[in-house]
Amino acid sequence: MQTAFWLALLSGFAHALWNALAKTPGRERAATLTALILSLVAALVRWATSVGGHLEPRHLPWLVTAGLGEATYVFALGMAYARGDLALTYTVSRATALVFIWPLSLAAFHTIPSWLAGGATLLVTVGIVLTRKPGKGDAHWHLGWTLLTGAAVALYHTGYKGAVGSGASPVLAFVGAISLAVPLLLLVVGREVRAQVPQLMREPRLLAAGLLCAGSFLLMLEALTTAESGRILGVRNVSVGFALLFAVVLGERLDRRQWLGMLVLFAGVAAFGLEQLY
Repeated sequence: MQTAFWLALLSGFAHALWNALAKTPGRERAATLTALILSLVAALVRWATSVGGHLEPRHLPWLVTAGLGEATYVFALGMAYARGDLALTYTVSRATALVFIWPLSLAAFHTIPSWLAGGATLLVTVGIVLTRKPGKGDAHWHLGWTLLTGAAVALYHTGYKGAVGSGASPVLAFVGAISLAVPLLLLVVGREVRAQVPQLMREPRLLAAGLLCAGSFLLMLEALTTAESGRILGVRNVSVGFALLFAVVLGERLDRRQWLGMLVLFAGVAAFGLEQLY
């Protein structure tokens, strides 16, 4: 359980960093798609060098769920980043994921959160809310696409947890889901977005984003083999703090309320860590 906590924490850092790298003005939709395609390539290489792991019928419903969640996530994320800043778009989408993950986990796995998990979730949620900047004219986010991004995060977490819980290896689960998500995205993004992908795939920034994207999801899946999806998502949401720091590097401004939100957020993550220990 302690290992799962640290895997989820490292996954959160990698996730925030690949999002920051994909936040390229005017090319956000193509950049997020490119990162996912490159992460599929990296995962296929990892799968080719792994031992064991076969696709079985019991894995399929969960992989389809994860794949649909991934496709929705990347499409909505690109649309949200095209209309909003990194800090708030990332933060609000992760908050929305926390709202959806526990009902989905309860429905799919009959998981009842402990009082400590509930308190930690509350702390993380309060911290995320505090990181929102209420003023006009600076950081902003698009309501519909950002909330849909968060719902998709909860959906793919549920699918991945079901896949690894039914015996699929983490690498197989990721490859299976992304192999479904990428073709779906190529069909729906439009010709203009598809035309930008070949050029972006040759840029070092996007190559790094693709590797980090793959690493983030594979670390998360390893963590899901020994912990519940709601707890892993809660710990992984420390990525919000990292994303805020990356947003500062990108020139986005933070106020005192947002820094307070980061402190509350890390308190929530610490509470999730205590639950993993006890």
